[in-house]
Amino acid sequence: TSLWGTLVGVRPTKLTHKLWDSLGDLEKVRQELESTHSISHVKWKLLEQVAVLERPYVAHVQQSPKEISLYSGIPFCETHCTYCSFPYGLIQNYGKVQDFVDVYHRDIEHMKRLVKTHGLEVQSLYMGGGTPTSLGDGDFHHIVHALGDVIPKGREFTVEAGRPDSLNANKVQSIVDAGVTRISLNPQTMQDDLLRIIGRGHSVAEFLSIYEYVESHTNCSINMDFIAGLPRQTVKNMEENVQYIEQLRPHNVTVHTLALKKGSPLYGSSFAKEIPSEDMVQTMLDETHEALLQLGYIPYYMYRQQYMVGQMENIGYTLPNYESIYNIQMIEERQSILSIGPGSVSKWIGGSDFRQQKQYMPKDVDTYIQDIQRLLEKRTLLSNEHWRDS
Repeated sequence: TSLWGTLVGVRPTKLTHKLWDSLGDLEKVRQELESTHSISHVKWKLLEQVAVLERPYVAHVQQSPKEISLYSGIPFCETHCTYCSFPYGLIQNYGKVQDFVDVYHRDIEHMKRLVKTHGLEVQSLYMGGGTPTSLGDGDFHHIVHALGDVIPKGREFTVEAGRPDSLNANKVQSIVDAGVTRISLNPQTMQDDLLRIIGRGHSVAEFLSIYEYVESHTNCSINMDFIAGLPRQTVKNMEENVQYIEQLRPHNVTVHTLALKKGSPLYGSSFAKEIPSEDMVQTMLDETHEALLQLGYIPYYMYRQQYMVGQMENIGYTLPNYESIYNIQMIEERQSILSIGPGSVSKWIGGSDFRQQKQYMPKDVDTYIQDIQRLLEKRTLLSNEHWRDS
């Protein structure tokens, strides 16, 4: 039987907040989840911790319809990590990067006008992908600055520099100048042999040197991503990862459980047979969870996904007062999030039931470039409908 009882959804905290709205207090929420959904005490404790931290951002009274978050997706990487079913291409193989960059600027300018027209307040902005830092220095500089103009100075502005080997001094300078407040540097694990197996283009030493550079040349808060359940990974490896966390003290740590996806190179490869057992992954997650709590980290958002090993979840941890607002809004779906770039989704969210209207941008970069006029017109239309009455 599952520790999650009969709960099967991707966003268990979303249900927790919904029940909190209707029942009025957490004790009643616990009774409801335990009696109706047979949720275990250990999972309830996790839900409770996360929900309490998120509550100020998502309680009904906080939701001003004019407050939004933005997502900017860059659809390129420099290499293909073996666990990733990512639909995008390698930037060095794409022949029309300049066309893409030109259209992307149009997309940003259009978003800037929308924000102005409707008097919107941008609470947070997340530049993800792919790997945004896979862009050349000049293109990255112009795009990150254009995005910086859409958000008031000092608001949460995250850049995912997932692959530490894609960052350099120029890009770090652009990040600082554009007003970025948060950087995600994602080692995934801190053992050179495992990094090679999963196709990461960096060593542990290189990661540490770029981490140190970012820490000393910016005031950004730093997130580190880790994956539990990689091929040949052991409980001891995960303990080593925690030792690095203790040494570096990043403001945020995100722990993912390996989700073996059908489109990934790892799926069906010989290494797939070397993925640790479910029990072992559970031990890794439990030990890491306890160790992070000991180090003063608090879980602040979580989600489950299909294909995930066992009944596990992905959890974002934070040192006090460094939680990422974007991650909370993205998971809880109580705030409109408008998106820029191929493969991204805009969600207009409104009403007391938080109903959603969505627009999907095409994943294919050529299609995005060709259809940009129609896509932007549709975004204008949906925005006009949504904010017409407010």
